Amino acid sequence: MRFEPTTDPAEFQRRAGAFLSRDPLRHTVIISVLERALAGAGEQETTFVSVHDAGTVVGACMRTPGYNVWLGVLPAAALPGLAALFAARIPDLGGVEGTPELAEGFAREWAALRGTDFQRDAGMLLYRLGTLRMPRVPGIGRAAVASDVELCERWMVTMQAESGIGYAPEAVPGRIEAGLVWLWECDGRPVSLAGQQPPVDGWSRIGPVYTPAALRGHGYASGVTAHVSRQLRDSGCQVCLFTDTANPTSNKIYREIGYEPVREFARYLLA
Repeated sequence: MRFEPTTDPAEFQRRAGAFLSRDPLRHTVIISVLERALAGAGEQETTFVSVHDAGTVVGACMRTPGYNVWLGVLPAAALPGLAALFAARIPDLGGVEGTPELAEGFAREWAALRGTDFQRDAGMLLYRLGTLRMPRVPGIGRAAVASDVELCERWMVTMQAESGIGYAPEAVPGRIEAGLVWLWECDGRPVSLAGQQPPVDGWSRIGPVYTPAALRGHGYASGVTAHVSRQLRDSGCQVCLFTDTANPTSNKIYREIGYEPVREFARYLLA
């Protein structure tokens, strides 16, 4: 088995693009990061890794600075080699994410290699949009514009402090300029935010979704998510999103507007 790391998105696309496109829903995270990197819009340089066996690509993963390793489809036999590769390149790696069996397997290999420990930190559910049901929520949805940058940056700082997810604040202006950030307005003021990834292979992923704590409980997150979902569906895209398995509120609202669970993912912290 051979591992080919690269920070050149075009090279990774040549090596693994066809492999990723066989299951774009499963690979939504890798594909969206790759697409932004190919467009020159990636905020940080990502290390992409393709896994080869007998001349065929059999797996893929990636790691962006400041984030965990993200595992795509992989044979379990590749995990020891991948753990060794990342241990050599990124000895202070903080975590790994993927389907539960792969993420745990990587964490075990890492711990054995480094003589450390690991722990499961969170579970996530990947949803796909079925039949969209628009909620009755006061307000309207609109695309964020340049005058919204400061507000969205503040919200992303708060979101990261609360949950550790969301855009880096410095990424906000470029994402707004690219038309990838949406707001829900009520009584003339923004009350909730939803991002989207650029459509690739017929799919787009919604996220992050954020409502300030003082404005929660009014359905604004449902409103903005459904609004963006309708825009994407009307453009011909299939739509997906992730949510924390431990958050009953987000799982409830996404199911209510028509999202259907597809696959579980897990995050493991590496000591």
